[in-house]
Amino acid sequence: MKFKEKIKVHQQGNYDLAAELLKLGQSEMVSTEMVCTEVTYDFHNEEDGEYQNTFRRWRPKYTPKKDNAEYKIAYGLKVILERHGKKAKRIKYTVNNGTQLERAIFDGEDYLYTVLTKMGYHYHVDEFDKIPKNVLLQIEKNFGANYDGWYAWHKMYKDYINILRAVNRTKEKLINEISPLILEALNEVLPHVDLNRSDDEIIGFIAIATKRKTYKKLTKLLGTKVHQVDGQKYIVTTSNMKMKHTNIDKVLGVNDCKLTDNQYNFYDKLRGFIQKEIDKRNTVPFTFSVEGEIININKRFFAQKMEIEESAFKKRLGRLQDKVDKDFFAKIG
Repeated sequence: MKFKEKIKVHQQGNYDLAAELLKLGQSEMVSTEMVCTEVTYDFHNEEDGEYQNTFRRWRPKYTPKKDNAEYKIAYGLKVILERHGKKAKRIKYTVNNGTQLERAIFDGEDYLYTVLTKMGYHYHVDEFDKIPKNVLLQIEKNFGANYDGWYAWHKMYKDYINILRAVNRTKEKLINEISPLILEALNEVLPHVDLNRSDDEIIGFIAIATKRKTYKKLTKLLGTKVHQVDGQKYIVTTSNMKMKHTNIDKVLGVNDCKLTDNQYNFYDKLRGFIQKEIDKRNTVPFTFSVEGEIININKRFFAQKMEIEESAFKKRLGRLQDKVDKDFFAKIG
């Protein structure tokens, strides 16, 4: 069945294309090529003065094993799965306090990849547990009488394997967490595909729409907020949001001692609404810093609460902020 036909039958409720695409994305549907680049950094110390060191960096290049619409979409799903699964590494490395990991990375990564790729084997570190025994036997044989070389290589390889066991257990939980969200997103997107479009346009639509919907669902599930402030994009989790001791005057940049009576009445009412949302731990109407502190409010949200037009609300608040005394906020900390 051709790609567009699958979509049409799915839209009619007679085929589960969403499940097919997700299953494909979860499979070994890519080939791996390890690519090495050299990066040079400038250093300085009193003994050597200015000098440069060159480091070798290995990166995996993944290529879908088939060049068709299903594989192109599934590859995008695989990227979502793998990126979410990477959290498992951070969890394990924290537990390890970095000691075993740091030794493995510092001492072994370049050596491991160099030996593997010279023999035509391309495995990323995340796939080292998939290296078959016959490949390990070939590598051992390749070292010949160089027993020290083989012992060093195999010891570094085993360091990664020991880390991977725990990482993969956590990764499986993370994959199981996001997979149902991807499936939901696909089932919401596929009914809206315009079959009059070209295959490339359809692939792009499904890929982008599914990614956006998946991350929205994930944000809701985990209680996180995605912010982009001054060009920096970051995620803040609910557990890291510090709301209890928020200084509303400092967040808004208002010194109520300098306000007129009418301005004070407006501002005091606004503070009351803000405090209510803070007490309820409603994170929706706030922007948070990377550290989880409230740094701004959603003006549309609070304009609606105060039953004021958004434009009028912004102007009134702006006039209060124009009266700010910077020394005052330096004193209150």
